[in-house]
Amino acid sequence: MKKLIVAALLVVGMSTFAQVEKKEKEGNEPMEKMSPAERAEKGLKRMTKQLKLTEAQQKQMKVLMAEQEAKRADANFKPSKEDRLAMKEKISKILTPEQNEAWDKIQEERKEKMKEKMEEKREERKNKKEEKGEKTEDK
Repeated sequence: MKKLIVAALLVVGMSTFAQVEKKEKEGNEPMEKMSPAERAEKGLKRMTKQLKLTEAQQKQMKVLMAEQEAKRADANFKPSKEDRLAMKEKISKILTPEQNEAWDKIQEERKEKMKEKMEEKREERKNKKEEKGEKTEDK
């Protein structure tokens, strides 16, 4: 009996440890839990690191990002294509030509990653539907 209890505790402990480790690896806090100011600050730090922004550029970007995050705080706000183009134009005025090239490259990479994630989600949904279809057919 003791061996069974010890084995059960070991299994529960291992699974709990695995879940905690997974969360630590992700490292990214969900965006919903951060305030607009925190999201803007995190975005600014990332841009500063990636593009090596100067102090003046950081100040300009901080104002721009704060405006954008304030708009996003409204639950009904959905950025239109014009909004995105206007933001891109404002950013390109702040950045140097070299930084603009790097920024465009980063944006393309993010777009590709998002496409890949969307494809994975579609595949997962498709697989789940197929599994449910097979289970109902078996009954």
